[in-house]
Amino acid sequence: MSLLREIQDDLAKPTSDLACVLLQCKILASRLGSAELADWVSWELNGYSEEQTVPEYRRLAITYFASFMNLAWRQERAAIPLQIVPEEHRQSFREIAFREGIAKAGSLANGKGAVTVQRPELIFAIQGKMYPEMDCHGVWGEIPRTEFEQLVTAVKARVLDFVLKVEEKNPAAGEAAPNSVPVPKEEVRSLVQNYFYAPVGAVAQNSNQVSQNVTMTLSASDLKKLVSELTPRLGELQLDSRQRARAEAQLTVIRTEISGKPDDMLVTQAGKTLRNITEGAIASLVASAAQPSVWHWVHQALSAFPK
Repeated sequence: MSLLREIQDDLAKPTSDLACVLLQCKILASRLGSAELADWVSWELNGYSEEQTVPEYRRLAITYFASFMNLAWRQERAAIPLQIVPEEHRQSFREIAFREGIAKAGSLANGKGAVTVQRPELIFAIQGKMYPEMDCHGVWGEIPRTEFEQLVTAVKARVLDFVLKVEEKNPAAGEAAPNSVPVPKEEVRSLVQNYFYAPVGAVAQNSNQVSQNVTMTLSASDLKKLVSELTPRLGELQLDSRQRARAEAQLTVIRTEISGKPDDMLVTQAGKTLRNITEGAIASLVASAAQPSVWHWVHQALSAFPK
């Protein structure tokens, strides 16, 4: 059986060991000559460092609670309302980046009850804001187990889609001889960027030839969507005139580049500058905008660019 078929069969098993599948992917990365795939596999196996931006599927929903007490009353578990959290920090109260390896995610997915994250450093930030006459004794977050199940499923789906696409291009790619090129490296790079680094929905569908040019973790279609979604909504960010002009200039650069064959360096620099200009304002709008889903997508898309 070919390596590509082994990976597919293992993924289809209800009891598949995802860590073992990822080790098979590391072999596949070597045979395809893909450093990008090898890096992604290593991060999924060993975890992401604090300096790295985690993929979208590793951002898990979390709800925070606090306990309070005085001489007469006791509140063991009170949900912390977002209204008392400063706007610039509200997104961090909605989701948390899970950085540990896939084996830990699988273990947590198979457990019982919510996963608890203790946050004692937030006690003083909450004190006096919810129950002014009671002392805050603890703050913690709870992550539903289904979030970890979804993370594991997302990784499996990406691996399966990738190996199916590679098999479509060359069924014998998994058995490639050293120093051979079973699939053109540019095609492999585009596939890896689309399936493993891009936000959900960025993968080219129903296409025999992947023609998307990926900058950072964004496909050409996502770059176009970013420009079309953000351009008419810049006014909602309430930037000063100088910052708005700078933001418009970066959007013009991206729009111009993706109209032809984009220069990745120019697009990356424009995206980086655009993120730095708008990030704080967008984070505030995610919680309060009339169309929060749009701003959430824009926020996620811009996070693909380095700071």
